[in-house]
Amino acid sequence: MNTEKIETLETSTTEDATLNKPVNLGFLLKFALPTIVSTLLQSTFGIIDGVFVSRIIDEYALSATSLVWPFLMFVLALGFMFGIGGNALVAKELGEGKLVRARQNFSMIVVVSFAVTAVLSLFGLLLPEVVLGILGVSPEVFDIALEYLTPLTWFLPSITLGVIFQQFLITEGKAHLGMIATIIGGSLNMALNWLLIYYFALGLHGAALATSIGYTVPAIFGLFYFIYNRKRVGGMIYFVMPKFRITALATSAVNGLSEMIAMMAGSITGAFMNNILMELEGPMAVAAGGIMFAGMGIITSIFFGYIWGIGPIISYNYGKGDSERLKKLFKISLATVSVMAVAAIGGSFAFTDLFISIYITEPQVYFDGVWFTLPIVEMAHSGLRIISLGYIFAAINAFGSALFTALNNGKISGLLAALRTFGFVMLSLAVLPLVFGVDGVWFAMPAAEVLAIFTTVFFVWWYRKVYNYA
Repeated sequence: MNTEKIETLETSTTEDATLNKPVNLGFLLKFALPTIVSTLLQSTFGIIDGVFVSRIIDEYALSATSLVWPFLMFVLALGFMFGIGGNALVAKELGEGKLVRARQNFSMIVVVSFAVTAVLSLFGLLLPEVVLGILGVSPEVFDIALEYLTPLTWFLPSITLGVIFQQFLITEGKAHLGMIATIIGGSLNMALNWLLIYYFALGLHGAALATSIGYTVPAIFGLFYFIYNRKRVGGMIYFVMPKFRITALATSAVNGLSEMIAMMAGSITGAFMNNILMELEGPMAVAAGGIMFAGMGIITSIFFGYIWGIGPIISYNYGKGDSERLKKLFKISLATVSVMAVAAIGGSFAFTDLFISIYITEPQVYFDGVWFTLPIVEMAHSGLRIISLGYIFAAINAFGSALFTALNNGKISGLLAALRTFGFVMLSLAVLPLVFGVDGVWFAMPAAEVLAIFTTVFFVWWYRKVYNYA
């Protein structure tokens, strides 16, 4: 009997019980909850740095972290590409009963991801001036931006592996372990920020170390888990001798193309946006943008966590050929992310001032008998409320893209993500700031989501009978 037949006949001792449960709202929320919490906590890593930096150092240091952050997003994009894309492939293979092949592909994805990010790390360490130049760092904040960049660069491979392991823990039915690792990493990040920035006075170098170590915790946790899982009864995914399959690697990359494009586009458009803000109002506008994007990350992480959390269930049932469950998944999830997005808009408006106060302790200054609101506060306030107008469209667009990722159609998923997060955003950024100034920069995001909704609806409708999800 050949290897392919053995792979197809082999089944899990648990019969993939977690992924194979009846689909209903309660099950989906329970299954996705750890991923929602993990995504929410991960989005706070940059916020924690920003809060400590702005309160203990100054707003110029906050501007420097905002300028460097797109570089980290670029690397995280690779992690999400291999993590979510590879996870979609592996979950589909588990649904088909090909456990040996799934484990080999998982092991291969981990090795290749580590190698690729190690090369990027080396590039960042040898040519930091090139990296900072691409990010649009101005001479006035160049030195402190370099201070923040260098420690992050050392940790790029472990940061990427942490993202990948968390995605595969979802398919393993152990998303709660990824959540625990994220909680530990976030708590350590917060403690180290205080210790390194305040107590040891390491400045932005300390902030970067704290963030890097916080991101590394899930990598260490996942590494030990997937080594141990080989000996655990019922474990589906674990390390084996990787078998390099160019087709499997390409499929994983294409599957995760949308997530990579979304984050990489965020990195590129973020750098472009920072350049526009720098020209319009200088470093304070960039700092305000950092506050705005941090708030957006917290709010949107709720429905993004749900979308990523249920992806393996879609992939598994697609591989199994269960169209009835796919239809239930589609109907329930579309309604769920829509409700979450509406709640996100309300939460954004309700907590705008509270969120800004985390960064800026004194939003007003007294001068010549009159209280003036600081420009950074005014810009952040407008930005947080303007950008929230696009959340409902963002949720539906993200769900549509993630749906095709889970169905292993990375081409359509990537196209939707490219239009939504890059094409339409860059178009909006090229036009709206000319008319509305800084507010035009904030309006660019919801405008792009509105333009993208038409392509999302078209492709979801067009492929509904191909995949039988509606």
